[in-house]
Amino acid sequence: MSNLFRRDFLKGLVAVPFLGYFSMFFEKSIGKEIKGKKKNIYETLKIKELDAPKQKLLPPTGAGSKRLRIGLVGHGWRGEQLLKTLGFVHPEFVEKNTINGEPTKALLDFLNQEDLNVEFAAVCDTFDVRTKRAVEISSNELHPGGRRKSKAVKVFSSYREMVKSDEIDAIIIATADHTHALIAIEAAKAGKHVYLEKPMTHSIEEAVALKKTVKSTGIVFQLGHQNRQQMSFKIAREMYQKGVLGEVSMVQTYTNRNNTFGAWIRDDAFDHKLGNRDNINWKEFLANAPWTEFDLKRYFSWQRYSDYGTSVTGNDFTHRFDCVNQVLDLGIPDTVVAMGGQHYYKTHGDMPDVMNAIFHYPDRKLTMTYDCSLKNSTYRESRIMGTEATMDVDGAITLFKDGQSKRYSDLKINTSDPMYYYDPYAGIDAVSSATSQSYFRGGYGRTLIDGKVVDATFLHLKEWIDAVRGKGQPSCHVDIGFQEAVTFNLANLAYVHKRPVKWDPVNEKAIIL
Repeated sequence: MSNLFRRDFLKGLVAVPFLGYFSMFFEKSIGKEIKGKKKNIYETLKIKELDAPKQKLLPPTGAGSKRLRIGLVGHGWRGEQLLKTLGFVHPEFVEKNTINGEPTKALLDFLNQEDLNVEFAAVCDTFDVRTKRAVEISSNELHPGGRRKSKAVKVFSSYREMVKSDEIDAIIIATADHTHALIAIEAAKAGKHVYLEKPMTHSIEEAVALKKTVKSTGIVFQLGHQNRQQMSFKIAREMYQKGVLGEVSMVQTYTNRNNTFGAWIRDDAFDHKLGNRDNINWKEFLANAPWTEFDLKRYFSWQRYSDYGTSVTGNDFTHRFDCVNQVLDLGIPDTVVAMGGQHYYKTHGDMPDVMNAIFHYPDRKLTMTYDCSLKNSTYRESRIMGTEATMDVDGAITLFKDGQSKRYSDLKINTSDPMYYYDPYAGIDAVSSATSQSYFRGGYGRTLIDGKVVDATFLHLKEWIDAVRGKGQPSCHVDIGFQEAVTFNLANLAYVHKRPVKWDPVNEKAIIL
């Protein structure tokens, strides 16, 4: 049966009655005894090698292609992660991962990743400490594929100078949310291809302007939702399209965290202790935000301030929404309501730490909910509820029969026991900390494609770079980003105004009811 699932599970959903798959499998698995104890249901149903749908890794495009010159705006923790994915690491990473002259697995994994044939050509940051670190990264000669000399990265004092430069072809933006649209629009107008970290924009008006600019300039745009590369969501999408869930009436999404770091308070961050008036360009950081005096809390914990950040919805719900949107093609809701408050973390900004939002899709006959608590760490998957089955989905998939299901009425299984479970990470011992495990469970890290474990961010950047080279299309293009930006901003407006907010698709604007 494991071979059957590996080979033909999703392909067979179209032609074969679902009971034919599930009943045969469960007769052999449910209720087995191990040393007098019932076997754990998750161990029973784990199908480690499932790699459907049959997606293949695209062949390398770097070899024989012109080297792509990339500029990075915003070299914070995420910016450095993206550089590593592109093949550039700090010398201390190499030193730390070389023991007795031998590379660790982490270093080997880095060296063995595909060489994308890109140049780290330029950097810009409002914090001198981060800029200096980027220069140090560019001095490291060790890259995927071996050792090679690299040009020293060129430092620009502002993104405006960078996008005008003829020394770069494309730009990666990993800055505070309130500057995303500002920088991306200027880059697109200058003919630079754009990879933009999520969320797409700080407001709906910015989303409208950015979408218009990207379409008029024709540049290749990719929004940084790397979960677009996760096989679990691709499989979930195919299962939904083939009727496994029946008619979906409700979707539930969540954020649960319970510490200051999870609440985006960065007082203890290493670089926070190094920042001061002399090495931070405060005016450049503020950009078009309201003027306020220099404040380290605002600079390093900017996510918590509505002047710069996009609240819990922009920080986390955007991920959940994009994952569910992949599966169901939800698009922008008709109406949104939201409530909550800042009850616990009152020392930084105005971001709520408890929030609930409801998104109504009357044409789809469903609602989606978002529940956020920054004072509880219980992990919960996104849940899609249909007439025939309920699906919990993140990096894995768990499928439950509905108690009133007609399609699966003859399947003798408790509704609390999974009738299908997909976990591509089973048996892979690569993460240990609770934070890392939660990150990977959420689907933000590795994925399984063509029998290989691959970093999802690498796949997402590669997809963008391939598209720049004329091969393929970005999966999180500007229209998808527009749906994300409008949806979470509708929730923020509903929360701030304490009123329902309706979307006007003709005029592309929000209406406060």
